[in-house]
Amino acid sequence: MRRLLTAGAAPERIPDASLPAPLPRPPQPAVYGARESSRYSPTPAPAPDLEQWFGQRGLLIVGVLALLTAAGFFLKYAFDRGWIAPVVRSLLAIVAGIALAAWGEARIRAGLRRYGAAMIGGLVERRIGVILLAGCTVVVTLLALRHEIEGLAIWALAGAYLAPVLLAPLRPDPEAFLGYLEVVGLGTGLLAYTLTWRRTFDLALAGYFLLAAGAAGGALTSALGCWFLAAGALLTLHVTRRRAWPEARVGMLVLAWILLSVALSGVRDSPAPQLWLAIGAPFAIAALLWWQELDQNQLRAPAEAVLFAVHPFVLLALVWAADPRLLDRAPALLPALLAVVYLAVGWARRTAPHLIMGLALGGLAVAVQGSAPTVVLAWTALALAGLAAEQQGSRPGGRIAALGLALLAVPCLFGVALWSRPSDAATFTDPWALALYGYVAGTALAARRWGAGWMDPSTAGWTARGGELLWVLCGAAVFAGGSIELPRYFGRRAPLAGDLALSVFWLVYAGALVRLGFQLDRKDVRSTGLVVAAGAGLKIVLYDLSNLEALYRIASFFALALIALAVAYAYNRKAMTSKETVEENQRT
Repeated sequence: MRRLLTAGAAPERIPDASLPAPLPRPPQPAVYGARESSRYSPTPAPAPDLEQWFGQRGLLIVGVLALLTAAGFFLKYAFDRGWIAPVVRSLLAIVAGIALAAWGEARIRAGLRRYGAAMIGGLVERRIGVILLAGCTVVVTLLALRHEIEGLAIWALAGAYLAPVLLAPLRPDPEAFLGYLEVVGLGTGLLAYTLTWRRTFDLALAGYFLLAAGAAGGALTSALGCWFLAAGALLTLHVTRRRAWPEARVGMLVLAWILLSVALSGVRDSPAPQLWLAIGAPFAIAALLWWQELDQNQLRAPAEAVLFAVHPFVLLALVWAADPRLLDRAPALLPALLAVVYLAVGWARRTAPHLIMGLALGGLAVAVQGSAPTVVLAWTALALAGLAAEQQGSRPGGRIAALGLALLAVPCLFGVALWSRPSDAATFTDPWALALYGYVAGTALAARRWGAGWMDPSTAGWTARGGELLWVLCGAAVFAGGSIELPRYFGRRAPLAGDLALSVFWLVYAGALVRLGFQLDRKDVRSTGLVVAAGAGLKIVLYDLSNLEALYRIASFFALALIALAVAYAYNRKAMTSKETVEENQRT
């Protein structure tokens, strides 16, 4: 009952002495047959009163802050003039703190819970060292635990964090300060987890990371500092697995990753044992997060899905930050190992996210090791493997991975690979051309086999049309590849022949699309063919007419005439066939 009343208690109301005391009510006769539950109905909470809130809480906060400020100014004035010796300062601080805590404890026992808690929370740094600071924080935290007041714990934690910063020693010991933060931050975090104090946990972990980075940044650039950051991240992952505190889970983990990247970059020149010990810190975080993400139900939350998607790549980045030479010697080793782990989990547990992540990491392993044409071929092969895993192995997620890899291969083929292609490379037979053939064949095979085999029911609604997307990618690759290779091949023999070959290819491609559209009865395919034909016509009229010589110009216009007449004939024949079908139906 005390915990429930503390969590939702209204401010203590101040009785008005001007009002007469209410007269006692006469005893009411018992009403038989009434429900027993009405006898135990709770008294409705009074409406919030701004005057009472300001008088009871607002002035309390102002008074405590003013008291601390006045004491601080006085002590600073006395210290600057040497009125009080250092030993006397410490003794006075201890006595004042104990007296203030005792008086606050008495106020709590007298019924003034908030007033007494604020007084106890005023304990500040006791200038006799790190151990005394930790001891004061533990004492005040125990008082908060006894009275179950989260505000008291926040006061104590804030004082413990601010005291070393405001009254820092002349020669600080970074490692001792990190130990102090571990006692205060992690201890208070465990207490907040036990009592479900969300704000206290957030403050404990935020101060743990930020104070370490600000006051002991040099100590973090070591194996001990890396494991100090990992300890905070591990505690966050453990607590937020059982408490739905997404701001702590995401925010503190991202903060730990950022600080780890800075810390690991400072251990590059360390001896090998210390370097590997420091690299073990991000691996410990990744291992715990990976273990927690084996529960597929947890991945349904948006924050968990984001963490699942980014944390393997963050691990790779942190390892690279520790020592780029580790990845330079065998850049594909670590991504390949992670890919094997995720693929094994996805296959054994039939989980789509792990299978997709495994294929993505496999694609990354190839990308960091091989050339651009090799990457295109490998991604196409991985897309076919993902499709086969879902169709033949009944493992969900294969079709999604296949679509993603096929889409990513397009900018790699026509961007990175084409940009790195030598200008004197052989046409139709160089690695880029072979990658083009492999991509066209792979996407055509995947599109043709898309609807066969088992399909994941949870994604069948939007992956059903994935085969059409693969056909579009295949046709686009044929169009772009032909537009690159044909002018390159004929242009080496005669510059004007390359322009003519491009115009003729566009016209032939347009005619093939229109014919295919009639065969499949697809208006969108026919419309695409007409758009390509219109582009070819504009090129012939605006460019070929002014740049090509007589014979090339004639050939260009002749090809345009043939394709235009053929397409027009196909449309007229289709219209006549449709008209005859309608008349036949009417006679029938």
